[in-house]
Amino acid sequence: MQPLFEAVSAPARTDQEVVELALLLPLWQAMELEAAASKRGMTTGQMLRRVIGELLATQPNPSVS
Repeated sequence: MQPLFEAVSAPARTDQEVVELALLLPLWQAMELEAAASKRGMTTGQMLRRVIGELLATQPNPSVS
């Protein structure tokens, strides 16, 4: 499986709470996303979680008040 972005080290998250997000995409984008995920041996949801996780891992950590 090829990485979507360059490897980054991110702190492991231990919380297991989840939320459901509705995502509206044009049909062509949804089809392309599904095809790209399938090509990498993933479901669309797995690919979206990976992309979001990698994107957030590159963001600076917010300061905790």
